[in-house]
Amino acid sequence: MQIRIRGRHFQLTDALKEYAEKEISQLGKYFDSIIDCNLILDTERYKQVAELRVKVYGTVLNSKVKSEDMKVSIEKAVEKVATQLKKYSSKLKEKNPKKIEALKNKSGSIVETGFPGF
Repeated sequence: MQIRIRGRHFQLTDALKEYAEKEISQLGKYFDSIIDCNLILDTERYKQVAELRVKVYGTVLNSKVKSEDMKVSIEKAVEKVATQLKKYSSKLKEKNPKKIEALKNKSGSIVETGFPGF
């Protein structure tokens, strides 16, 4: 899983970046085949905004949270995506269990070679 974190309209500190990476890495326990995570941290007047976009095989999950504190925004954005991941994985299990095996096999080939299908 690749994690990209950007700060918009403010200086992103190393401590905040490490905190966000720690929170996002916890999403791996809900779904194995996460490809990419993009977190955009922004300030809008007095609100701190965290926008998280998680790409998994077959779909992209989004969440956007505004609050008074940036860490709270990050936590809530990760919680929202976690619930979406749980729902997505349960739908996959119900609809087509063979697709889950294909996704696991596909993700294994990406980790080994770096490119799918090679």
